[in-house]
Amino acid sequence: MYETFEKLPESKKNDILQVCIEEFAINGYENTSTNTIVKRLGISKGVLFLYFRNKRSLYLYLVDHVLESLTSKFLEHFHDQGQEKMFDVFDHFDHMGKYYKDLMQKNTYDFKFILGAMLEAPMELREEIDVRHNRSHERLFKMINTDKFRKDIDPKMVMDLLLIISHHIETIVVKQYKNREGNLIEDIDKYVDMLDKYLSIIKYGVYE
Repeated sequence: MYETFEKLPESKKNDILQVCIEEFAINGYENTSTNTIVKRLGISKGVLFLYFRNKRSLYLYLVDHVLESLTSKFLEHFHDQGQEKMFDVFDHFDHMGKYYKDLMQKNTYDFKFILGAMLEAPMELREEIDVRHNRSHERLFKMINTDKFRKDIDPKMVMDLLLIISHHIETIVVKQYKNREGNLIEDIDKYVDMLDKYLSIIKYGVYE
């Protein structure tokens, strides 16, 4: 579907993606104008739709791109030496929050775009966005090193708990920012602390 776009030089692809991400992040799906996008890029609407066919397919391409980019950056930072693309979530959780905050600050438009996709995308896109979002979670959890888990515990059950925690925190974030009650970048420490506490419970248990 995107063969023509994929054949472009990397620099040109990146320029197009950056402008599109910024416009959707700032304006949301419904209010983003492809006229504004092509004006900023200096191309015709016909060329844009040659690359992406329509606004819907452009948006879903961006969802795939941003999720892939953020997930890859996270994994590259935390994978353990000697175990390619594997990371120990509990060894790293003490400083995971700081890195996550830094990642968000350096990729502000990417995070705003994904948050907007979760909050404001029309219903006809919701299912496809959820599929992509869940796929990124599954990819992340598959890369967790389970060597230090207790041998009497099914690693899949731990992964299920991590997924439940992740979805729980995301639900809280979505509910809060759907009502525009704060700034995610400013409030990220609160959610990072929540994640750390949940991970600590899984690692150490609840009994003294």
